[in-house]
Amino acid sequence: MTLHPALRLVLLLALGASLFSYSLPAQVAILTAILLFTARGGRAALSGTLKALRRIRWLLISIAVIYLLVAPEPRPHQGMPLPTLEEFTLALRRAGVLVILVTAVEFLRQTTTAQQTAAAITALLQPLRWLGLDTERFAVRTAMTLDAVPRTAELVAQSAGQAGIKPRQLGGWAHAAAGLINEIESGRGPVESGHGLPRLGAPSWRDWLSLAVLLILIVGLTRV
Repeated sequence: MTLHPALRLVLLLALGASLFSYSLPAQVAILTAILLFTARGGRAALSGTLKALRRIRWLLISIAVIYLLVAPEPRPHQGMPLPTLEEFTLALRRAGVLVILVTAVEFLRQTTTAQQTAAAITALLQPLRWLGLDTERFAVRTAMTLDAVPRTAELVAQSAGQAGIKPRQLGGWAHAAAGLINEIESGRGPVESGHGLPRLGAPSWRDWLSLAVLLILIVGLTRV
């Protein structure tokens, strides 16, 4: 993805702010577009996206249960309330918001290094530095979290294996997970220091043009 990293984050924020206004066809359209971009990275990229979606399967099931079984109001002369078409569509839309966000974040993670993400966050939060806030530290932690979450299971397993922890030793696994969190909090990992962040430079006119076109598309889909 050649778009400037800071503008990629702007697009992600714009998408997140617009998703709840999307109709079901609009959600299908934007999800298809993201998956097509992801497919350009090959089978490994699509596999990574599927793994990310698999991790939220219980959240998706919870959404279905809430909107299809819990939320529907009881109707006269009817035992168990069956969801209407509107309620079924609403459940799909709410689940679609989560699916699209996870897919978009995974695409960002695949196309943007942790260092670039941290530098992009720092650039976007530049005005807050004038207030004396340590934006670089926040950016580094956020970038490391985004980088670590998709690999949490394998990182914890690796840490547990190095410590000689067996699969059924739950306390040991909790200790390994705590070690991963401590690594993120202390700033050790793919982004060790805000002072070592890459210089992104200013976006080119092509970046601004691409941003304008994609923002028009994202906002325009709220009217579909």
